[in-house]
Amino acid sequence: MTPEGKEELEKIRAVRGYTLPFHDILAELNPELLKRYGNLASYALFGEEEGRALDLKTRFLVLVGVTTAVKGDREGIEWAAARAIKNGATWQEVYEAAFMAALPAGVPSFEASCRAFKELQEGKGWVDQDVPEEA
Repeated sequence: MTPEGKEELEKIRAVRGYTLPFHDILAELNPELLKRYGNLASYALFGEEEGRALDLKTRFLVLVGVTTAVKGDREGIEWAAARAIKNGATWQEVYEAAFMAALPAGVPSFEASCRAFKELQEGKGWVDQDVPEEA
């Protein structure tokens, strides 16, 4: 991996707290693409609230619902839930955001998210994060 790819991975880890396998692949394949993707995603997810319609808690609750609806990756569901909790959401709000996705996406998508939430609360999540049992 190039020094540029390693540098971009470190920037993403600094903002998000971890990286995913696709970040590693982009770092090797095209560090410039990873840089541009990382900057956009970091701004969209964590950018300042001034001038934004949604606060951080709401942004992450939306991601819980969207990730559930598209039957997203387990890490994405866990990550969005953990970030929502860390930004003031309750577990009840996280559950409801996922449940709302079940209406258009189907109950199996909600069931998969519920399994991920349960394991995350038990400290068995796929993404190493410090998440309180009750928020």
